[in-house]
Parts: sequence; structure tokens; C-alpha cells
Amino acid sequence: MPEWLTLLVLVIGLPSFMLVLESRVHRWVPDWRLGKYNDATGIMLSSAAVVYSVAMGMCVVTLWESRNEARAATEAEAVNLAGLAEGARVCDPAVRQTIETGVLTYNRDVIAMWSNRVHSEPTPKVGADLDSLVLVVSQITPTTEAQRAFVQEAVRRLSTATELRAKAIRLAHEEQLPNVLWISVFTGSIVVLSLCVTCGIRDGLLRRVLVAGVAATIGVNMFLAIELNYPFEGSVRLGPDSYQEVVDQLEQRR
Repeated sequence: MPEWLTLLVLVIGLPSFMLVLESRVHRWVPDWRLGKYNDATGIMLSSAAVVYSVAMGMCVVTLWESRNEARAATEAEAVNLAGLAEGARVCDPAVRQTIETGVLTYNRDVIAMWSNRVHSEPTPKVGADLDSLVLVVSQITPTTEAQRAFVQEAVRRLSTATELRAKAIRLAHEEQLPNVLWISVFTGSIVVLSLCVTCGIRDGLLRRVLVAGVAATIGVNMFLAIELNYPFEGSVRLGPDSYQEVVDQLEQRR
């Protein structure tokens, strides 16, 4: 669902629905307008609001930590191979040029096929780029102690690159929020909204403003949770910025 439609449904549609529901409920039960049960309703509403706030806070913290994890995974993948190109300075110019070109090609292909990663589509070209780097490193015959150390470090970095790439791909299409937290959020939202329509405020305009305000607040919180649930999509999505920085740095050196 497009995010503008999600925002429209939650921030405008939900308050509108609650206003219609509030009008019908008070028409069916006119005694509630007298406010006889306001004390009991206030206690229940306060308790429900506390539970809802705790659940929503847990959701936001969980989603933000997951977003940071996804950002760290992409940055680590990009910087890992950048270190490979940097360490290649100890090799012969031809080998160094080949490795730098391979790292550039890898990062450029990741950027070009970023939408494939987000939508969990295969990107064999990126995998082939990594295999090419592995082949280049395996063919290096070290003649100095520095080159031997580089080859060992390069093997480690290439092995790590495979793990980081798999992790980044998994985080790109993995839903971040556990189902149990979604249940808590939805249940808390329904309870809080249901208790709001039972308030016996005689001033109809004030009652509607309060109901619409609570519904809009809950809608905004739900929209925030939905947007953060997939870190690589939406208005706050993570992009291939780390890979582009590596490309820019390597191009400046050439």
C-alpha cells in the first residue's frame, strides 16, 4: 500500500470513522451523555492508555534498533571491501588496479540493483563480482611479508563480505516487528478508542474534538510503526549511500 494512502487511512480515515461511531453510540445509548459513569470510564481509560503507551514504546524502540542494525549491516558490507581496495597498495600496480576495479564494480552493481535487494529478488551479477574478487586474490603470489599479510587479510574480508551481504539481504525484506507486539498495539488501540466513545461529556463539540484527537494520535503512532517496520522502504528508508561513498572515494584516487 502506498504510504500516502496509509497516512490518509490512519490519520484522517480513523478519526472520521470514530466520529461516526461516537455519534451512533450516543444515539443508541443517550444516557451516557449524562456522565454518570465518567469516574469508572476515566480509571479504565487511564489504565488502557498506560498499557498502550508501554506497548507502543516497545514497538518504537524495537523498530529503531532494527533499523540501526540494518544500517550497520549495509555500512559494514560497503566499508569491508573498501578496506580490501586500500590494502591492495602493497601489491603490484596491475593487481592493485584489478582489485580496485573489482571493488568499484561490486559497489556500482549493488547501487544499480538496489531495488532487487529491497524486493528480495536475486542479483547474480553482484555475486559474480564477489567471485571475481575471490579469484583475483587466490591468484596472488606474495613475494614480501606485507603481501602475505594482505592476502590473509583479503581472504578474511572476502569471507566476511559473503556473510555481510547475506545479512543485508535478509534485513532488507525481513519484517522487523514481532507479531506479539503487533497484537499488543492493535488490542491497545481498539480498547483505548472504545473507551473514548463511552465518555459522557455533554458538550457534543468538545466530545468529538477529544475523540478525533485521540484517534488521530493513535493513527500517527500506527503510521510510524508501519513505516519503520521495513527499514529499506518508505519515506525513512535506508538507501545505498554507504556504497556510493566507497565508489566516490575510489574514483577520486584513480
